[in-house]
Amino acid sequence: MLSMFIPVGIISGILFAITLLLILADRLLVSYGECKILFKTEDDEKEFTVHGGTTLLSALITNNIKISAPCGGRGSCGYCKVQLASGGGSMLPTEEIFISKEEEEAGTRLACQVKVKEDLEIFIPDLITSVKSMVKNKSFDTSLDWKFILKNEPDIIFEDKKPEKLKKKDKEIVEDIVSRYSNTAGPMMPILQEINEHYKYLPEPVLKSVAEQTDTPLSKVYRIATFYNAFSLKPRGKYQVSICTGTACHVKGSADILAAFEEELNIKSGETTEDMHFTLDAVRCIGCCGLAPVLTINEDVHGLLTVKKVKEIIDIYRGK
Repeated sequence: MLSMFIPVGIISGILFAITLLLILADRLLVSYGECKILFKTEDDEKEFTVHGGTTLLSALITNNIKISAPCGGRGSCGYCKVQLASGGGSMLPTEEIFISKEEEEAGTRLACQVKVKEDLEIFIPDLITSVKSMVKNKSFDTSLDWKFILKNEPDIIFEDKKPEKLKKKDKEIVEDIVSRYSNTAGPMMPILQEINEHYKYLPEPVLKSVAEQTDTPLSKVYRIATFYNAFSLKPRGKYQVSICTGTACHVKGSADILAAFEEELNIKSGETTEDMHFTLDAVRCIGCCGLAPVLTINEDVHGLLTVKKVKEIIDIYRGK
């Protein structure tokens, strides 16, 4: 049995030696001279010159260009995405897992994998745009600790829009919330809970500000925000209507109650009315089986429901 693995070990050793020699040759024998890098973001544009042969990520960091690199340049995360308008060479196999067809057509590359061998013109997208792109293209599993895998999951659709900017007033609100939990162990959950309660959802620029103020990777903040059902990345209504669809409530007719709310509010489960007054959701269990069928509206519990009571309940909150 051991003899079967000896040839494999020899071949692996030879390939490793060849790879090492190629790397050394590229570093010691090849000189790319001076290369010009022109980079652009939504708000800035800059040009500088570097000595060719280094990675684009290293060149950017050396020149004080802010770009997310939580993997430390090992190419294991997919966050340091840039769009190349010119230069950069062919895409490497180590990039393909992180780049969708649409991104490839747009010239998107990983800065940690692109080697500076010529003049480059690049655009650095907003970090939250990269995060959303990876969710949409299913290049990671949000239930894990942001370890990127290939997995068949339903698409999560995001609007293609320019990232929002955080207003001064909102920045002050976030700073106040964060400061109150500065000496708390594991502060992220209470911070996001208070922000979610204030805004009725978690605005993207606020998540980015929280990440910066707590010195936490945006990936971790975003993972928490998308993992818990209590949080929402979309604006929600003043009144959150949660209809229980658990076994006890289902047997007592909760499906009819939900249908009545959808008809009365003219929205479907998971949607919000145009006047931002109501958000309707079907939930698994509220824990009030003795009151089935039951629902909650914010902190209020309404039990022993009938279809006839639906309009009456809605009218009470419409008048508030």
